[in-house]
Amino acid sequence: MALRPLRNATITFGLVSIPVRFYSATKSEDIHFNLLHESCGTRVNRKWWCPYHEKIVSSDELVRGYAVSKNKYVTFTDEEIEALETDDNRALDITEFVDLSQIDPVFYEKAYYLGPAPGGGKTYNLLATAMKDQNKVAVARMVAGGKENIVVVRPFEEGLILHTMYYADEVRDFTAIDLERGQVKEKEVKLAEMLINELTEKKFDPLQYKDEYRERLMDRIHAKAQGKTIVAEEREEEKPGEVIDIMEALRRSLEGGRAAAPRGRTRASAKRAPAAARKTREVASRKRKAS
Repeated sequence: MALRPLRNATITFGLVSIPVRFYSATKSEDIHFNLLHESCGTRVNRKWWCPYHEKIVSSDELVRGYAVSKNKYVTFTDEEIEALETDDNRALDITEFVDLSQIDPVFYEKAYYLGPAPGGGKTYNLLATAMKDQNKVAVARMVAGGKENIVVVRPFEEGLILHTMYYADEVRDFTAIDLERGQVKEKEVKLAEMLINELTEKKFDPLQYKDEYRERLMDRIHAKAQGKTIVAEEREEEKPGEVIDIMEALRRSLEGGRAAAPRGRTRASAKRAPAAARKTREVASRKRKAS
């Protein structure tokens, strides 16, 4: 089924304008539960309570408010908010082109497919092809959803994809977390690098991963829908963490071949594992003799 466009926009760089359409690039497959009244099984409704009038108010009586001081708000209607987003704001004004590697993934927020709007096919393909050939992405500004967004437009498949970004002041400082420093030995680094190489694939295949928790939950839902009683399994008490010798753990990981691979790995890569493991064990053996 064809995706429905969410909104229209225009990509601009230099004197070039490209009309485009936004499409949702992702969808959530999370399982959502409704809240029910336990005694009767009826789904409860969400209500808004006004403590001043001591009554429930309907959604059409609500307006947006921004607190300027305690209990004092500046209010806006939906129409006033929408008026701020003019046609001029719908332009994706490209400010610069950079290498994709220069942007850390921590800044990425949401993803949208960009498709050409009627009449924009040629310039759309021109931009996508040129950026792909140069291995560049475009950084642009755009007003949407009640805020000015910084976005990245990059080549994807046969066209373009857009990522909305967090601003630098929206990403927390990494130094705010507690870090326990430990001295790392050169031999430990070498063995860790060997293990990383052993687990390295030439290409990432997202199809080999699946949400096993969601599958187990759906199995339980179907079982309960058929009237089956679900008995919760007793969990074993967690044992205190053992003190691990890092060198020994790395050696055992290497000698055991590939670590536990993601379920769904293809047969071809499973067949490659024994040969790769033998090669790695031979290298590890020579390293230990040399040391």
